[in-house]
Amino acid sequence: MVTNKKMKRDDAEFMERISQDLEARRTACKILGVEETADKQELKRAYRRVAMEFHPDKNQDDPEANRKFAIVKCAYELLAEDKLCPELLEEINSWPGIPEDDKYDLGNRWGHFLWWREKFFG
Repeated sequence: MVTNKKMKRDDAEFMERISQDLEARRTACKILGVEETADKQELKRAYRRVAMEFHPDKNQDDPEANRKFAIVKCAYELLAEDKLCPELLEEINSWPGIPEDDKYDLGNRWGHFLWWREKFFG
């Protein structure tokens, strides 16, 4: 009986990890502007385009430029090299609650992502 409880707890933890991984991959696709089926060449082109746009040298007036650039790099590493970067997870987990203007429905992940994308990328 203890084994069954442990299995259920482990299954829930496993499912949470899977859910986080899927959310991170969807977010990474949105950051790079690619489909989930993008191949390595598409990912590389998208990464170069987005990295140039958010490179700190091109955005010296933006105090968050280094963080944004790091998130773009993390998105690429996750999709191209299957490396889950802690900065990307931290960013996703840092999403606050309801924005003041109620523009997005944060009751679902898609609404939350749209709000975050606008906040992060302007």
